[in-house]
Amino acid sequence: MVRVSTRHQRPLNEAREEMRTVIVTGGNRGVGLATARNLAGRGYDLILVCRDEERGEVALHSLHSPHNRGNHRLVVADLASLDSVRAAAETIGETGAPITALVNNAACLPRKRGTSADGFELQLAVTHLGHFLLTNLLLPRLRGAPTPSRVVTVASAAHSGPPFNFRDPNFERRRYRRRRAYQQSKLANVLFTLGLARRVAGTGVQAVVLHPGVYDTGLLRDYMGRFPGGGMAARVGTTRAEKAGPVVAELAVGRREEDLNGVYFHKNVRAEPSAAARDREAQERLWSWSAAVTGLQAPKADGDAASPSVRSGGSGVRNTALADAPELPLG
Repeated sequence: MVRVSTRHQRPLNEAREEMRTVIVTGGNRGVGLATARNLAGRGYDLILVCRDEERGEVALHSLHSPHNRGNHRLVVADLASLDSVRAAAETIGETGAPITALVNNAACLPRKRGTSADGFELQLAVTHLGHFLLTNLLLPRLRGAPTPSRVVTVASAAHSGPPFNFRDPNFERRRYRRRRAYQQSKLANVLFTLGLARRVAGTGVQAVVLHPGVYDTGLLRDYMGRFPGGGMAARVGTTRAEKAGPVVAELAVGRREEDLNGVYFHKNVRAEPSAAARDREAQERLWSWSAAVTGLQAPKADGDAASPSVRSGGSGVRNTALADAPELPLG
């Protein structure tokens, strides 16, 4: 479902082929909203992908100003539902907007283990699998943009830690710890991006992943708990999320003289991700599993960027992929 704001839109006869659109998931608050506002201020049109329609509408209207007459849209979608992600990709395609960048930002951090509509651990479903499917479905449009496009995935320095647990990705056999689940979902962001970078090399699409910094957001408060009266947590609690906007936006639409494909950033500085994230076998293994459980027929690595397709009954593939195997297969 698309909601189009009617405030300060350009007349149709002023629309131009070169007008550029950026998609931001989770664009109704925190880092996502800060990024969207920064991009709107730069003259880009925004498509906000949000689960909460009411909050999405508020965020959408906040992008408008007398000096910014962008054609901004809201797509209401739940990244925890693969069917909802497919519908969102179809709706975005129907807009016909040339896509300059996709910013995969949405995440969640429930206090207790939850499962998605398709049966996956909720953090993994929202932070990784929803973005994996959305990105692949939008790749044809990203490659069709009039200028080189980017997929920017917001990860975290918290991705450092143990390797991805292929034996139990959904915390079905081990005790659920939300911070460990968060670490695993953010590690999946980096593994996915580095695998994607090989697949889009030379196609006009660049895949970038970053730790944007630590800011006072609802997600951070869920992660760290209440901020005490002093120490690092208290200092973080005074760092407003708006400061993240320029960091993420610049990687989405700026630095065009640089090839950023496959680069991990700590804020706006090139950095090295964790050893677990640099493991190419793990990257390919996660890609194969993600493609199977989302019902995606994925392209091969190393530059083969054939358009993806979706097999029917994608969510049902999950049970086949996990059944009768103590460890997920290496693709």
